[in-house]
Amino acid sequence: MDPYRTAESWTGVPGAIAPADGNLTASAVAPASSLSASAYGNAQKNFMGEASVVGAQPTAAGAPKSATTDLGPNNERLEDLKPELVNALRELVRQYRQEGVVARRHEIRRIRQARLFWQGLQYAWWNPNDMNWHLPFEQRFSDDRELEEMPRYQFVTNFYQGFGLSFIAVLSQDVPSVRFYPQSAQSLEDISAARAASDVAQFVEQNNHVEQLLTSIGYFLWTDGKLGAYVRYVADGQRFGFHEETLLEALEIPLGEDVYVCPQCGKEIGKSKLENGNSEDTDDSAVGATLGSPGADGGEASAGGASPAPTRDIACPGCGAELADENLRKAERVTVPRVVGTRRVPNGQEVISIAGGLELNTPVWANEMHEYPYLQWQAEVHRAKLKAAYPLAANKIESAPSQGSEDVYARVSRLSVEQGLPSIHPGDALMNLITFDRTWLRPWAFYAIEDEAVRNELLAMFPDGCYVAFAGDVYCESRSESMDDHWRVLHALPGDGQNRPSVGDSLVQVQERYNVLSNMQAETYEYGIPPIYADPQVLDFDALANQVAEPAAHFPARARPGQPLAAGFFQPAPAQIPPDMIRHQQDLIGPVAQFLTGLFPAIFGGNMEDVKTASGYALARDQAMGRLGLVWRRTKQFYADVLLLAVDCFRRNRPEDAEIPLLGPDGVLDARSIRTADLKGNICVHPEADETFPRLKSQQRGVLQQLFTINDPVLQRALTEPANLGYIKNVLGLTEMVIPGEDSRNKQLREIQLLLSSAPIVLNAPVPQPAASSVSLPVGAPAAPAVEQASANGVVLPSVPVDQLLDNHVVEFEECKRWANSEAGQSARMTNPAGFANVRAHAEAHLRAMGQAALVQAQAVPQPNAKGKS
Repeated sequence: MDPYRTAESWTGVPGAIAPADGNLTASAVAPASSLSASAYGNAQKNFMGEASVVGAQPTAAGAPKSATTDLGPNNERLEDLKPELVNALRELVRQYRQEGVVARRHEIRRIRQARLFWQGLQYAWWNPNDMNWHLPFEQRFSDDRELEEMPRYQFVTNFYQGFGLSFIAVLSQDVPSVRFYPQSAQSLEDISAARAASDVAQFVEQNNHVEQLLTSIGYFLWTDGKLGAYVRYVADGQRFGFHEETLLEALEIPLGEDVYVCPQCGKEIGKSKLENGNSEDTDDSAVGATLGSPGADGGEASAGGASPAPTRDIACPGCGAELADENLRKAERVTVPRVVGTRRVPNGQEVISIAGGLELNTPVWANEMHEYPYLQWQAEVHRAKLKAAYPLAANKIESAPSQGSEDVYARVSRLSVEQGLPSIHPGDALMNLITFDRTWLRPWAFYAIEDEAVRNELLAMFPDGCYVAFAGDVYCESRSESMDDHWRVLHALPGDGQNRPSVGDSLVQVQERYNVLSNMQAETYEYGIPPIYADPQVLDFDALANQVAEPAAHFPARARPGQPLAAGFFQPAPAQIPPDMIRHQQDLIGPVAQFLTGLFPAIFGGNMEDVKTASGYALARDQAMGRLGLVWRRTKQFYADVLLLAVDCFRRNRPEDAEIPLLGPDGVLDARSIRTADLKGNICVHPEADETFPRLKSQQRGVLQQLFTINDPVLQRALTEPANLGYIKNVLGLTEMVIPGEDSRNKQLREIQLLLSSAPIVLNAPVPQPAASSVSLPVGAPAAPAVEQASANGVVLPSVPVDQLLDNHVVEFEECKRWANSEAGQSARMTNPAGFANVRAHAEAHLRAMGQAALVQAQAVPQPNAKGKS
């Protein structure tokens, strides 16, 4: 199996790069439920076997080639050799797509409108003639009556996006806690796999930036209501860098010299001694050159051989008998590896991609994922990238691919949203973007094919299911792959089928109503200014028309006799906005929107008039979170399933142990190793069940402050435990505060990791111990006879020695004891006894140093004499 071919690993056309999905070849894929040791071994075997096929050079003319070599590692040549299979796959995908085409149109329309609302384009109107959204005044109208129907204003107060940001912030503020459990509590393999899976999950979260991943999940839950997570292993040097790999070749080396055995006298004579015509022994280099030549194997020497064929008869120097080839006894040979060079190999890692409803196409009638006959992921990829990724199909991808009407409709919707416009504009060079369709088919989906011969051939070629990729209508690749090994689908809300509403769907119409009322207010303010009526006998309109309007200008006017000048003017009252209209607007943006979305003021920190205390706000927040728990619980289970896929992908695609930086218990990034051998067991995953567990820093800080006020001796001892001081410092945010003994504890934790990787050193000679005295050892230290007994039989020294002068022996000894009694220490005692013994020897060394220091301190104290004077 060659993971994700690149220019460094692909031996085909120069310049070929990795496919867009970056997944694996067929034989490397194992079912997600295949968590046993035997399945893991088969996956490793397939890995090595497939790598030799992919990386092999072209065979000689006439040499037999396997079917995998003929079709390519990902069946890139399938259309050239078996076009009927590719046509069957193409028609099968179209057939399943057509089953729910009407519902898919409505789903695309709904999601497209939601994403436009998020961008602030909330005045788009739907044209049923071209099945598209349009903005007001984007085209000229021949009829003025059409202009009257357009909105006069396009002001947007986008609280649809505001509520959505609050929802995303709540959903992504904390990473769901996931726990891996062994399927059998009695199996050491399962227990070891569960522990290693936790490290793998943390590693995958770091590589995939889990906070951004949760943000994308929250966005699609708010706008689309449906999303999918695609997990695969990607080897890409441009993204993850390169590493040097040593190239080896097999070399046969003789363990001695080939000798002739005389058939008459039985004397053994070295071959090189007879062929060189002298009685002196040749040096090792000459022997190696002679035995490494073709003539040394008993065959004829080539023209360029190091040793020419003998031109004279060979006779025994003892008895003169003639020696033939059948009298030659070859020395035993061994095969050893030899370094012939290095090559750059791209680094790889597990990648999780999130696809929204516009990109993810699933059968609309299915309720659960196991009911899907197909799953399709569509995305627009540049033509140049596809040509480089699939050189065998590059010429076909060159021209604009033909697509069906439904594919064009979905393509236009995706591109318009990416452009931030309701519809695409022809001025952009969108013809260079090819719709890349990746489809997964279940094995039972092939039974929709009427041709039994074609169906049976496809079932034999794709026993786990089929992954097939098309660039437009051009075939690119396919392989045997199950969608359950790489995909998980999540819906925001419960419902029927796949076209389910999103969390923010109920707010779209509320936003539209609010926009209409806002436009009515703007029109009232601008066009509701009343006119002024004037008496023509009071105001000279002819003179007013010739007057320039300027500050402090004089206008000719004459009041009627007996009346003031103001009596000649009249202005009606200005238009007023009804008070109930203002209240209705406030209700729309307030209680109505909050009730529909479940985002109450306590969630986003809004003002609550009836709550005045911090505890009241906390209670209101907990109650509001209960409404969002419907979405949060589904998200947690989805996240746990995705991490299980990532762990399984890790152990199926990692050829060797992975050294990764993980945040250790000392708060420092340590280089830790995840052994692939530890992932052989069967595991299961469950999200954290306790919803009240304080996960946020502010919540943890509040709990700590409450514990500080409790006068309980047990809690006070727990808070002053050295192992907890670093955690308390990080939660309180006092990272610069120096805690006595913390550096020594962190140093000891790093030394424990080094000690676990080697065995202790055993010395037979006893090491002198300090004489017994009445000096008391520190509290908690083990009794001295254990050390004396070990030294009497020979002392065990650690591979990492202690520093008698500079080490804080008390703190480091206590840390060794704490680690030995922890879950990690007990696991090391069972699975790594040599490493555990090494840590124990290190602790004993600290104990001896503590005893010696106490003895020196006791001897330094002056002893009183008989009279009580020193």
